[in-house]
Amino acid sequence: MNKKLIVLLMVMVSFSSLLFGCTEKASSDKAYPDRPVRVIVSYGTGGSNDLTSRVLMEEVGKILGQPFNVENIAGASGTVGSTVASTAEPDGYTIFFAPTDPIAVQPNLIDVEYSLDDFKGVAGVSYDASVLAVRADSPWETLDDLLKEENTDTVIDRGHSGVGGVAQIFLELFFGQTNIKTNDVPFDGGAAAITALLGGHVDVVGGTAGAMMPYIESGELRILAAASDERLDNLPDVPTFKEKGYDVSVGVEFFVLAPNEVPDDIVKTLETAVMEAAASEEFKAFVDERGQQLIIRNGGEIMEKNKKDFEMFNELLQ
Repeated sequence: MNKKLIVLLMVMVSFSSLLFGCTEKASSDKAYPDRPVRVIVSYGTGGSNDLTSRVLMEEVGKILGQPFNVENIAGASGTVGSTVASTAEPDGYTIFFAPTDPIAVQPNLIDVEYSLDDFKGVAGVSYDASVLAVRADSPWETLDDLLKEENTDTVIDRGHSGVGGVAQIFLELFFGQTNIKTNDVPFDGGAAAITALLGGHVDVVGGTAGAMMPYIESGELRILAAASDERLDNLPDVPTFKEKGYDVSVGVEFFVLAPNEVPDDIVKTLETAVMEAAASEEFKAFVDERGQQLIIRNGGEIMEKNKKDFEMFNELLQ
């Protein structure tokens, strides 16, 4: 092989290596996201957590140009899906739409395989106050009617979204201040609890106002009181528990988290998009319709809120 041919081959190899290196770098520097993103929801379909996530992620997808697909992984009061989310590949293509329960409540009650430290905050989007609901044909038309059951032999079956969740704690806080006999009936998610109430399998349900609103509007359910500091805008005739002399103010925050090792630049992209989506007219309309409060927080703020909620529930559950 002559020297000219050797030189030519060396040049071609060098050029190919340079070209391959540039191509590889371009491939690794693709703008995020360049494919669909999986969004884990740790409760079943149809509840407030599920519906809120779907409306929000529809808007996030529009902003970032890729589908953000909700995947429901229910079980063990939200801890199954939370565990899956905490151990997901930290590439930004699996994120977690979460409520307060599995992040700030469950770790205070049971051993879970994750903690808040396993996540990075993306953004907070809304707050949903707890309410006490009965069927429209219930003999208890007001909270005062229900309170007439104090010191009687009546046992009230009370349903909620799961053991150790915010809804159960809410019911404990209220009924613990009364002399009403109750039987606790947990379900796998708020939607299942509401279905049981509609079917006559329980007498009352504790849950979020957002989950109840469609059934209030259809005339199937009635709200006796709200666990909020002030009356809810969508339910101005419903008293708060505080008005009735009961120190009960608790609800659910909705937010987005990412696995802790997701690169900061990807988390920032998500944070910007989620906050923009939460401020969209479409999401605002949904929040108003469902009786939620629009409370938008950045990633740092929602992590701080979760830490405070964790400490609050830790004290409540002592």
